[in-house]
Amino acid sequence: HGALGAAAGWVSATLWLALAALPAALAANSSGRWWGIVNVASSTNLLTDSKSLQLVLEPSLQLLSRKQRRLIRQNPGILHSVSGGLQSAVRECKWQFRNRRWNCPTATGPHLFGKIVNRGCRETAFIFAITSAGVTHSVARSCSEGSIESCTCDYRRRGPGGPDWHWGGCSDNIDFGRLFGREFVDSGEKGRDLRFLMNLHNNEAGRTTVFSEMRQECKCHGMSGSCTVRTCWMRLPTLRAVGDVLRDRFDGASRVLYGNRGSNRASRAELLRLEPEDPKSPNFCTYSGRLGTAGYGRGAPATAPRQRWTACELLCCGRGHRTRTQRVTERCNCTFHWCCHVSCRNCTHTRVLHECL
Repeated sequence: HGALGAAAGWVSATLWLALAALPAALAANSSGRWWGIVNVASSTNLLTDSKSLQLVLEPSLQLLSRKQRRLIRQNPGILHSVSGGLQSAVRECKWQFRNRRWNCPTATGPHLFGKIVNRGCRETAFIFAITSAGVTHSVARSCSEGSIESCTCDYRRRGPGGPDWHWGGCSDNIDFGRLFGREFVDSGEKGRDLRFLMNLHNNEAGRTTVFSEMRQECKCHGMSGSCTVRTCWMRLPTLRAVGDVLRDRFDGASRVLYGNRGSNRASRAELLRLEPEDPKSPNFCTYSGRLGTAGYGRGAPATAPRQRWTACELLCCGRGHRTRTQRVTERCNCTFHWCCHVSCRNCTHTRVLHECL
């Protein structure tokens, strides 16, 4: 689209998974700059000042906004949690897209996800959602583990919960995780244009998914395990469960258009009136310096109808694939013998491999 044309984004049916595709001149901003700390924030470049507050050394300090640095100082121990949550989010992103053309590639520099974040497509929407979810998930878990000085378990649920169970134990502090995640992650977004609003929606979609997937866990009490009464608490979902939900919304996302009428600003009310259009992400088959995609050397043929393609044809960009079998021998049926060794059998099975040409 032109500089004064329509902006595009992505929306899911239940939660916003969206990003505005603004012109390159407007797209280059500090969105996601804090992601770079995953490559530099580690125990080897942390120090403790006179007040026992952890501060991150250069160069990662430069990747955080002033507000983000303040939040780190105010919550001793939280930097490791943020960095760990981001690392988990990156691993989950790579897992969810391991069998797709775009497999969530990352770089070692400050621009973790590369130039794709400047494009208004579903891949970018997923990146914002999963990284936001990763921080919220990690911080909430760290609170219950006692790794952060400014938060603890969520003890607000107390007393009877039902006829045969009551609240107790250590619930994961999802409220603190969501609040900190909103303050920390969203502070990296600046502006009032559609991209700014879409990024905030994607961030919130990740946090909301973590919250909505929380489950109640219980422990039985009673004579001989009779479970006459149960103690229950709220437990975070696995990040894999969160990633599964976000990937499903990624697959069901719709593109939306917004006519900015000569301005690059948008209101939340205008964002809610966006109309869906056919989704269209880059095909990732050909090299693009603008998007930072390596490509696969040859584009997909235009002769075969897309709906008739097999999964391998889609993954291999229509350039063909070969199938081969491989016999694999692995240890199986292992048994522990007292004391003290383990005996296993060798099991052989056939594995079918599909490789792009």
